[in-house]
Amino acid sequence: MSIFLLPNQKGRFVFLLFAWIFWVLTGSALAGPGHDHGPAEPVEAGPSSPRLVAVSETYELVAILKDQELTVYLDRVKDTSPVVSAVIQMDVNGKTLVAQSQTDGTYKIKTSSLSKAGTHEVIITIVDGQNTDLLVGSIKIPEENHNHSNEEGASLIVSHSLLTWLMLASIVGITGLFFSRLAKSSAKLIIGLSFLVILINSTPVLAGPGHDHGDAGPTLVQGDAPKRLPDGEIFLPKPTQRLLEIRTKILSPKTARAVHKLIGRVIADPNRSGLIQSTVAGRLKPAKSGLPFLGKTVKKGEILAFVEPSFDPIDSSDVRQTAGELDQRMAILDARIARQRQLVAKNITSRANLQELEIERAGLSARLKQLKKSQSEPEVLIAPVNGVIAEVRVVVGQVINRADTLFRIVDPSSLWIEAISYDAEVKPQTGKIRAKTDKGSFFDLKFVGRSRALQQQASVIHFSILNPTSELSIGSPVKVLVEKGDIVTGIIIPRQAVAQAPNGQHVTFKRLEPERYMPVAVRIKDLDGERVHITSGLEPGDQIIIKGAPLVNQIR
Repeated sequence: MSIFLLPNQKGRFVFLLFAWIFWVLTGSALAGPGHDHGPAEPVEAGPSSPRLVAVSETYELVAILKDQELTVYLDRVKDTSPVVSAVIQMDVNGKTLVAQSQTDGTYKIKTSSLSKAGTHEVIITIVDGQNTDLLVGSIKIPEENHNHSNEEGASLIVSHSLLTWLMLASIVGITGLFFSRLAKSSAKLIIGLSFLVILINSTPVLAGPGHDHGDAGPTLVQGDAPKRLPDGEIFLPKPTQRLLEIRTKILSPKTARAVHKLIGRVIADPNRSGLIQSTVAGRLKPAKSGLPFLGKTVKKGEILAFVEPSFDPIDSSDVRQTAGELDQRMAILDARIARQRQLVAKNITSRANLQELEIERAGLSARLKQLKKSQSEPEVLIAPVNGVIAEVRVVVGQVINRADTLFRIVDPSSLWIEAISYDAEVKPQTGKIRAKTDKGSFFDLKFVGRSRALQQQASVIHFSILNPTSELSIGSPVKVLVEKGDIVTGIIIPRQAVAQAPNGQHVTFKRLEPERYMPVAVRIKDLDGERVHITSGLEPGDQIIIKGAPLVNQIR
């Protein structure tokens, strides 16, 4: 304790005070090795499972090793579509392994050849139908890392603890001795306070090896989950790509034109379709072959059904009265004809009078016959055109009224589209016209005519379908695409391939590796709401995601 040999008490006090301040300010510097004091640098994250990646001009293969089992994902390079029926063999460390296909479209290989740490070269043979390919790749098995052994950690903790307590005891003793000389009555209190302050300020000294003190840096969790990397790229593992049904496309220049998009529906060609209606009220009666059914092919003039006429009571009374009058007149004519025949036989009168009476009698007989026929003979319903039955609105025995639509016949090889347009600038007669169904099929159209009268502020336009198929039905909704403007040449991609970044920019996702994609900002020009023209950001030969881009854009 050489400090107490200073010439005076004031000197000793100054020295001890300086030592006290030095201890408080530098106490944390006595922490053991492995301690960090400050923000940690971020560490780039990556997949935790060892991976085998091999790519050729046709196929890309990614195999993930877990628990001595390889899960193999085989895709086509051109569009990232899965290959699920191939035969895959791998040569690993002199052993040939055959992959077993799974119901989920992957392949499995059980292997213990990849248990040693290091880089293993793998030769892969793929047989897909008539196609055979050879891929070469490598898989790196990392070594296990340990910062400190248990014995080293225990010895470090013991040594740091002894040093810490020895220094604490020295400072407490010196401080207590000095202040007890100044004020003996309060020595115990000062010693207790000194010990408490030293203990609080020296808490970092008690920390064991490997502890951090200070703000920790950003932690990037490693694993096989999709994530955005610090450089902006996206790690998109193959399991996630299969789940999201990711598809890609290699870009190449194309030509296209902007279009007007109209809403329309399929209608029957009015020249090759028809309605079957009855001109009388009555009860429906089927033909010998039965009532026609939906989809039945019929020919022009074919009998479809009969309608037995029915009359109201007042109408039936009028018919009977008219028939009675005709019968009465015919009886009178029969008597006159008989007398005329006798006179003609005796050459008393000319035969012309007899002929007039016979003609009048024949007319009355025909009228009576037609009147009785109208009460019992049914009306015949005949097909007016060739085609198929598209609509049936009757059943056997049904009572129908005049002008009721009973059957509809259409010719499936001749269909039209009726569209509405609110834009007077639409000129369908100047460009190519196509119809798109809700299933994505396209049909070429030909302009027929346009109404000059507006219906609810819209004009009606008719088109004929040049190549109709069984996919189209009467009333089916379609989108009519009418080309406009000049032809543009460049990169044309589907609208769904473009996503919107948080900053409002339009982005696409460019493929870098089988499991890495880079967001690329692009400028677009809309063509028809479903296709866009890329004016900047992408080049021919780039491969981008064209299906699933909005979902990939949500990865953080």
